[in-house]
Amino acid sequence: MAKKLRNRILSSHAYNFVLSRWQNVQFGRQLRRISHRLRPGDQCVLFSCIRNEMHRMEFFYNYYKALGVDHFVFVDNGSTDGFREWSAGKEDVSVWYTQAGYKKAGFGVYWCNYLLQKYGADRLCVMVDPDEFLVYPHIQTRTLKDLGQHLKEIGRPCLHVLMIDAYSDRPIDETAMAPGDNPFALCPYFDRDGYVQKLNYMSGTFVQGGPRLRAFNHTRPKEAPALNKIPVVWWEKHYRYQSSAHNIWPWELNRASTKTGLPVSGALFHFKFVSSLQQKVEEEMRRRQHYGGSREYKRYRDHIRSSLYLEGVSVKYEGADQLVQLGLMNLGEWV
Repeated sequence: MAKKLRNRILSSHAYNFVLSRWQNVQFGRQLRRISHRLRPGDQCVLFSCIRNEMHRMEFFYNYYKALGVDHFVFVDNGSTDGFREWSAGKEDVSVWYTQAGYKKAGFGVYWCNYLLQKYGADRLCVMVDPDEFLVYPHIQTRTLKDLGQHLKEIGRPCLHVLMIDAYSDRPIDETAMAPGDNPFALCPYFDRDGYVQKLNYMSGTFVQGGPRLRAFNHTRPKEAPALNKIPVVWWEKHYRYQSSAHNIWPWELNRASTKTGLPVSGALFHFKFVSSLQQKVEEEMRRRQHYGGSREYKRYRDHIRSSLYLEGVSVKYEGADQLVQLGLMNLGEWV
């Protein structure tokens, strides 16, 4: 039995090694370097794949800059909204460009894997979308580098988080985001409970819930998207994201708990449900780059004139301590 298990592990390592190399060759050559300004002293680097997100970019950039990100590495998947001009004036932003298919690139993750392998090794790397905002314990007084140092001290190479879908108390199509808007102010509500979790085959915890379960997938709960993510990692060259930032290789990195209990964890606020969602849905369906097929996007379209706010379930975000009290993230030993 032990021999079979060892052979299975060795076979899995070999497979993932070959797959990683093949993907890096195939998808790395789809990228064209626009600007490469990374410096040896950049310790905390953020990686993100974007397309026409300038209405979010200024707040996104300033938010993560304030948390201690030294440099931003973007994959621009064919933006036409002035992102190139915006990024040209920033010394702490590097950009790679492609017009290749987003869906075929694992929804951008294969492009980011290539750049992470090439530029992320031995750095504290943050992997988020432009509508995702990380929250962690002590965020008011401690930086991402402080968090990274704690992870090193407890022998954890990564931070596990719960993705929390945020929304307003108005219909989605009336929740308009203007350039520079604070999404926490525009969409201050989230589901306080209703999250379910189970073990998945990659040694991690698979989490579902929030409005995308109760509103969009209540008749098909198994189709609700995953809310578990691993957006902060002390990167090593052989690491590889396998499903967006939901799972990572090696599989042992997906374990959210240890033998001694629950370590520090965080939350990733997701500000998808604003009026531009309708335009995004239609664009992605035209490009055939959407995640779950036309059925899932039809559900989004059908709810665009509805509010996700639900009395007794929705609560207003008040800060990191609130999430700890609700059991949505953990302090661990980080006191």
